[in-house]
Amino acid sequence: MKKTIMGLAVVCSSSAFAACPSNSKTIFSCTTTNNKVIQVCDSGKTIHYAFGKANISPELAISIPRNKVTTYQWQGIGRYENYAINIPNGKTIYRVNEGFDKITHQRTAGVEVSNNEKLLATVECNPNKKMINKLQGINLRPEM
Repeated sequence: MKKTIMGLAVVCSSSAFAACPSNSKTIFSCTTTNNKVIQVCDSGKTIHYAFGKANISPELAISIPRNKVTTYQWQGIGRYENYAINIPNGKTIYRVNEGFDKITHQRTAGVEVSNNEKLLATVECNPNKKMINKLQGINLRPEM
């Protein structure tokens, strides 16, 4: 699995950032509050995650077999409608998420990075920038 991750980093470093592989579709993309891009692409058997400044090689680019990625889908209860996908990279998990508060009508999105179940970082999407979000109803294994 490490060779796959390294291989994608090499392939992605030679091309402009924020472009899904040609055989994939973007399922999540946003510009963060620090003007970096979070992007998740689906190419059928593989989920691709990239993070970094726009229009240059990503700081991080990983490729994970689809069966290793899990999802959380809102169950229809409560004021917070939430959707997420969990992308593992060894013991590190990139939890790309989007939520909506049905009372305040505030939308939040971003990525939470954890290692051994300890939260390391939270990166938020800029709510004033364009976002692509196709997390709702995504066909992935439910998180446990």
